[in-house]
Amino acid sequence: MTDSLKNKFLTFTLLSTSVLLFGSGKYAGEFISGGVDARSLSLGNIILTSFENPSAVYFNPAFLPETDFDGVILSHSERFEGIVQQEFAAYKTRYSGIDIGAALIWINIDGITLTKLENEQEIPGEDNRILPDGSVSDNEFAFFLSLGKKYNDKMNWGAGVKFLYKTFEEESAAGLGFDVSGLYKFNDKILAGLKLQDVTTSALFWTTGTNEFVSPSVLFSAEYNGRINYFLTDYKIIGGTKIRTENYKEYSLASIGFADVVLSAGLELKYNFIFLRGGYNSDDTWSAGSGLAYSGFLLDYAFKPDFEDLGNTHKLSLSYMWK
Repeated sequence: MTDSLKNKFLTFTLLSTSVLLFGSGKYAGEFISGGVDARSLSLGNIILTSFENPSAVYFNPAFLPETDFDGVILSHSERFEGIVQQEFAAYKTRYSGIDIGAALIWINIDGITLTKLENEQEIPGEDNRILPDGSVSDNEFAFFLSLGKKYNDKMNWGAGVKFLYKTFEEESAAGLGFDVSGLYKFNDKILAGLKLQDVTTSALFWTTGTNEFVSPSVLFSAEYNGRINYFLTDYKIIGGTKIRTENYKEYSLASIGFADVVLSAGLELKYNFIFLRGGYNSDDTWSAGSGLAYSGFLLDYAFKPDFEDLGNTHKLSLSYMWK
């Protein structure tokens, strides 16, 4: 990894943590907006309608009643050529007719270099060198508790609460947020999902006395299931959109006032126990992946290429479902 690549990403990290100095919260929710498992990343990352593992605890709890199995998933990724380490774990079960689950996201960035001026204050007209002053780590955690229940044969509903915690240098922040979601089944081939994320505006309170707020977002996803009989292959075509209200205008595909739109699309092919996937997200770039299923186990891999000189991303997930 080159120093310039690392510096670019660490600069973004410091911007996202600028609340320590300025109380800005525009990027407060970035660490829980990315793909948490390999399958979702490879399919465009806006998926609310189909899951082969307990990642629905995070994406759409309304889907949980669709699986009669308990399950667990563990996922690891090295994003942007190893600069960001992300861990994800989730567990799903059924209790008293309600499907419930828990999930944890942990993101770690080590080696963020602190700097200081050679002189305590910058003096105009003089050569004020910036000197290294040690390094720190950035750690960000999100713990989810979710539930889903069938409303009728066509519709499910879901809800979740998330506990947020961040540490940076000697400071920390804690907060809380809520999501609600739904799933609608038109027929065996067509499904649609809707999610209101951070519906009450999620808040993070820093020990510096400043606050961050994650504005609400609306996510919609739909899929079509089919089969190519000649090749004995099942397929899914998935499309999704996310409407954010955090004024990302300069980085978005389209914007209307304070809201901006992200679009995604994905294709998944399944032949026997083998999965092949590809996707695109208008926020960044394309992605691809594969999966192997055997006796309740599912191993998934995803790759996202270099985006704006931030390097490649690799993600690996292992899940197991049982009765």
